Amino acid sequence: MKSRLTQIVGLLLLTGTLLGIGAPIVRAQDWRWERWEQRRSERIDRRVLDSVFGSIRRMDRDRRVRYQYRGGRQFVGYYDRWGNFYTVGYYDRFGNFWRYR
Repeated sequence: MKSRLTQIVGLLLLTGTLLGIGAPIVRAQDWRWERWEQRRSERIDRRVLDSVFGSIRRMDRDRRVRYQYRGGRQFVGYYDRWGNFYTVGYYDRFGNFWRYR
């Protein structure tokens, strides 16, 4: 009976030790997973911004992007060859870009 109790206690101590050793490994994988999710969300955000600013960048390659200030807002657009200004979007007072659809 005493040896059986000793075996159970020893087995519990051994199991607890092994689980305690495994905990830092799990935490290491957890921060890797969080980093992977963070990079993935940054890639998605970058794709969204690239799609929003894609047409503006294409126009800017031709040096056609111009800015106008009206009512405290900075409007982004371009002039055609007849001098008409076409607005693509604007920056609000907080620096956020809003694109017209």
